Amino acid sequence: MNPLKVVIAGGGTSGHINPALAIADQIRIDHPDAIIRFAGTSRGLENQLVPKAGYDFTPIRARGLPSRINKAFFAAIADFFAGRAQSRRLLKDFRPDAVVGTGGYVCSPLVAAAASLNIPVLLHEQNAYPGRSNRLLAHRSSVVCISMPGAERYFRTKAPIVLTGNPVRALFFQLDQASARTHLGWTHEKRILLATGGSLGAQRINETILGLKDEPVFQKLLQDQAIEIHLACGQQHYPAIRAAAAGLAWLKVYDYLHEMPHYLAGADLVLGRAGAMTCAELAALGKPSILVPYPFAAGDHQTANASVFEQSGAAIRVANSDLNAAWLSSQLETLFGQPDLLGNMGRQAQLLAMPDAAAKICSSLYATIRT
Repeated sequence: MNPLKVVIAGGGTSGHINPALAIADQIRIDHPDAIIRFAGTSRGLENQLVPKAGYDFTPIRARGLPSRINKAFFAAIADFFAGRAQSRRLLKDFRPDAVVGTGGYVCSPLVAAAASLNIPVLLHEQNAYPGRSNRLLAHRSSVVCISMPGAERYFRTKAPIVLTGNPVRALFFQLDQASARTHLGWTHEKRILLATGGSLGAQRINETILGLKDEPVFQKLLQDQAIEIHLACGQQHYPAIRAAAAGLAWLKVYDYLHEMPHYLAGADLVLGRAGAMTCAELAALGKPSILVPYPFAAGDHQTANASVFEQSGAAIRVANSDLNAAWLSSQLETLFGQPDLLGNMGRQAQLLAMPDAAAKICSSLYATIRT
């Protein structure tokens, strides 16, 4: 029997690449002899992350399509047709059983080429409000896998739409707070808030955390409870934030967290953005959160993600413009003063977790190949 052969595309950001890698890992678990090849741009993050994960990588031309008709628009159109031609050559030479796309502009030429060659296509969408590439490509796919309830209404396709969830690393389902705190050397008695704006940091979150030092409500909270805040402020902001935080014993500042799963697991509460993979990781850990959607995300998809968690009782959602130290002080007073409330939020978050997401996605993939 010939080994299973799959081509996967998804890139530009880790939010598209990590699910693609998780799907590839699951395929290898199910079919150890499978041959998997990734396609993406040479300038995208996938060019670094995919080879590091041990998968073959083929560069193709692609770029995002601007909303305005200008030089960049026509350059993107030219790259699409060039990338589709490259993808057709790749697919004819490699002869895969199926193609997987996890979003981002790099999927467009590959999926278009696969559809023209009658190769089955599976699309995976991470967000509650789907990205433009996946919305446009859905009608050319064999199956669409979504990660949050309600996303199906944005797709115009006759293909089956399956709720699978976002595939996250198994570690997120294995960690508990006690073991994470022991690993990090944290005391088990303190109330800990983890604040992070992602790998680049978020200036509004950084300013809000620093502003707590001037808030009477927060200062009283420090007197009444043992509280510690860990802030991942981003590398570009680190020197200024570290200097501003000097002398604040309750605040620990980092440029980047290399052990993010442990930090998330060890915290009592997380303050952060509402990217799809962040939300999936919070659900896997059963972690209560305050979500601050990035206001410039395409299609405002982070607000849609945060709304799913808010409506389930797993998170508090606050607009970026409404986040400030006074508001956060009040929230911390309420949440840290009511452990049962935090516990219930965590349980609601865990109900949103889908630990078998990668397996469900792959089952849908194999079904398209068999049919």
